[in-house]
Amino acid sequence: MTIFRDCPEGLIDAFSSIKIGIAGAGGIGSNVAMLLARAGAESLVVVDFDKIEIQNLNRQFFFADQVGMPKVEALAQNLLRINPDIEIEKQITRLTPENACAAFEECDVLVEAVDDSEIKAFLIEEWSTVFPDKLIIACSGIAGTSPLSEIRTERTGNLSVVGDHHSSLELGTFSARVTAVAAAMVAEMYSCLSGDKCSTCSGCLPGGVALECNGKKIPLIGFPARMVENTVRGMVSSLKGANSSGSIKIELSQIRS
Repeated sequence: MTIFRDCPEGLIDAFSSIKIGIAGAGGIGSNVAMLLARAGAESLVVVDFDKIEIQNLNRQFFFADQVGMPKVEALAQNLLRINPDIEIEKQITRLTPENACAAFEECDVLVEAVDDSEIKAFLIEEWSTVFPDKLIIACSGIAGTSPLSEIRTERTGNLSVVGDHHSSLELGTFSARVTAVAAAMVAEMYSCLSGDKCSTCSGCLPGGVALECNGKKIPLIGFPARMVENTVRGMVSSLKGANSSGSIKIELSQIRS
């Protein structure tokens, strides 16, 4: 289609050949969907139970005359205005442990775009367990007005987490920062699909590193273990900088009250 004439070579092939599932149609989800539509995505599954409120318009891909509509319905309208040929499966439902995987079982790539930390955790855990070979792009830390340079991507296996990894929504939401995270998530998706490594990904933990708790080895798989691995990776990088030839052992201890 001519609307994609100016897209870089390979971009359309990467996105048009897959079905992408998006959990959440808010600030991250709606903007990820918009960016994917402009990048040539042809098949999306969008799941969200919520309706548009006036305060959503400071960061979400909706318009004033859509306030009160289900987000997935309004988002589908807006995406079709960009590309009338895009296929959008709309599911107006709340994600639960019972339907978190069934809703996206036909998808090739999964996007976590929810703002509830508990739902975020179980989504990533369930997806990682049921779909170990599927690419998962998640977000963590989108709020406030801190420099965009704080936004980073951490990739572990098939899971990529994008954001500043610390900000709370209590800081408020700034459109430039929210859309920057959404853009970084789409860019990371393309990077993974095209076989590139992210700047912070170095594969497995360096040799000589063991993660133990009370003497027991901890497998660095699943969520939140993957988040632990990212923290350990950063610590190891700093320590290796001080002593590149040394062997490093990281230990965790349970604290009981």
